[in-house]
Amino acid sequence: MRLKLPDFLSGNRRKPVVDSPPPVAAAPDPVAPDPAPPAAPGRLDRLNRWITLGANIAVLAGLIMLIVEVHQNAALTRTAMEQQKNDLLAQIEFSIAKREMADVWVKSIRTPEALTDTEARMVESHLVALMLQWDQMLQMEEAGLVSRDHARQHIQNSAPYYFGSRFAKHWWKLQEQGWDGTPMMEIAGPIVGGLDENFLANNLDRLKLPPPEPDPAP
Repeated sequence: MRLKLPDFLSGNRRKPVVDSPPPVAAAPDPVAPDPAPPAAPGRLDRLNRWITLGANIAVLAGLIMLIVEVHQNAALTRTAMEQQKNDLLAQIEFSIAKREMADVWVKSIRTPEALTDTEARMVESHLVALMLQWDQMLQMEEAGLVSRDHARQHIQNSAPYYFGSRFAKHWWKLQEQGWDGTPMMEIAGPIVGGLDENFLANNLDRLKLPPPEPDPAP
């Protein structure tokens, strides 16, 4: 027969109850910072306008610089070609001024029928050189470096002093077919065709001074 122990004795035999630590509360989830408020639409519009304005100003400045550079290059090219034109004309004049060539040149003006083949070729070379100078002027006009009126005026000023003779006008007539349809014939053709064939002969006569008048008798 099992004896039942008194409650106070049985209580002493029970395992002591260990107090458990109080539960630890879980850490709260981190709170994300509030996003920055969006910029006001008016501020963005002003910023975009300033950026666009700056880009347009940069493009305009680049165009202005390019235009200035092009004009400077064109001016330098025009000056160089004008100098070449003048140099060629000076070479023609220096060649005609040589004694042998001067005699042949005057002969082509006074008595062109008496020219030998060699002399005719000598005169022809100078007429060709002048046409090349005219052609350079027409190339400058085509490139936009000089105006058509400027080119025409130059040809009109120089033509009489080289083509104002029977021989030179006859030679020009022989060249028309080769230059037909070109600016050379369009501009220079009417000018040379309208020249007085006695211009150079009369010009030589005008260069001569009359004999001095005798001193009056005392």
